[in-house]
Amino acid sequence: MLNILKMDFYRFVRNRIMYLLLLVFCAFQIFGIFMTKQYAQEMENGGISVSSLNESDFIQYTISQPPSWMLIYIAVFSIFFYTSEFNSGFHKNYIPMHRARVHSVCSKILVLAAFVAMLFLTMLIADWIGRTLFFDNTSLGDPVYLIKLLISQFMLHWAFSILILYIVMVVKNLLVSLTAGFVLALNVIGMALSALESLVNGLHLSQYLLINTIVRVKDFNNAADILHTAAVAVIVILVFSFLAVRYKLREDLN
Repeated sequence: MLNILKMDFYRFVRNRIMYLLLLVFCAFQIFGIFMTKQYAQEMENGGISVSSLNESDFIQYTISQPPSWMLIYIAVFSIFFYTSEFNSGFHKNYIPMHRARVHSVCSKILVLAAFVAMLFLTMLIADWIGRTLFFDNTSLGDPVYLIKLLISQFMLHWAFSILILYIVMVVKNLLVSLTAGFVLALNVIGMALSALESLVNGLHLSQYLLINTIVRVKDFNNAADILHTAAVAVIVILVFSFLAVRYKLREDLN
């Protein structure tokens, strides 16, 4: 396990695409804040004073705006990181070993957690720069609330990365995997299901979908919202980690 983990993290820290994605994300996050400043008056006329939001509220505001750019970056990295190993054929060195297959999946799940953490750190830095330059507002709000928000959203976004990992493992096609990642990031399925549910009365299951949970504005001082978020994240992480391991154990050498 340790050797495979070292190998994957070695590839991770030397992955140029990862640094490029983080740099592009940072630049576009700052540019997005600049554009928000340009339309701040129209937004405030609509009841949203974006310039006065603290960091916790600003994060929720940006994540809830479609499309979810963080999910797109996560999808792209998850797909390229897995396919770079698969296309090189390196996986054939350890795939005959039953236990090594399990370790390989667990290793990649940990690498994806590291990337998601770096993406959130980049977002915080970009938000601080952008809000300082264009809003003259660096308020973080309640630090405990911000920590709960970051942990919850980290878990949800990590769960999404594991879902994408499972998809690319099964599909083994770059274009198809990217298409699936973009469709999920755009929340096409969630919005379609929500629209259908609006036509009928009863329990609305769409609120428990992963992407719908990510983009929904939540109150992390509310125990129900925290429980909902934690349950969705943990269930998706466990289910798709299990499915990924199960698939890897049955995977052909070809």
